[in-house]
Amino acid sequence: MAAVLLVGAVVAAIILIPRITEVKRDNAERARQDSARALAAQRARLIAEQRPHHGAVPAGSGDAVIVAELQRVILTDARERVASGRLPGPPAKRVECELLKHRRPGRYKCLAVTSDLPTTDKTVGGMVGHPFAALVDPETGRFSWCKVSGSPGELSIQRRFLVTLPRECGG
Repeated sequence: MAAVLLVGAVVAAIILIPRITEVKRDNAERARQDSARALAAQRARLIAEQRPHHGAVPAGSGDAVIVAELQRVILTDARERVASGRLPGPPAKRVECELLKHRRPGRYKCLAVTSDLPTTDKTVGGMVGHPFAALVDPETGRFSWCKVSGSPGELSIQRRFLVTLPRECGG
């Protein structure tokens, strides 16, 4: 009787093990395909989110005119994105832009500020919002701006991004 059970177990193993292995392989391949599709969809969304926008100020305009126009167009863009559901709210209150002096001329980093963090006796305070980048040609007055997409959070600077900032915006 034990010999019959042993033979039955061996036959079952011979029949079932290849099938189990095949099912595992199929499941793993399906998971890889699903992951690749999800990654491609996320990448397409980020590329669309970072699509360059264009504007201009009169040629030879000073920094104050350039910054004011960047702040205006980026604020409008950020608010439209929130209203359409393409960016999480709340809508931006204002935009702060800073010329990056250590980079080539005309490169700005901007923040569409959604919240201000107060200064207390234990904290410095700050701003929360959506980052944008802009590249300005001061001679022609033409500029481009892009929403900057990335991985928020601690150590995000060490992560590789799915998409890079378009060259038109300083990437």
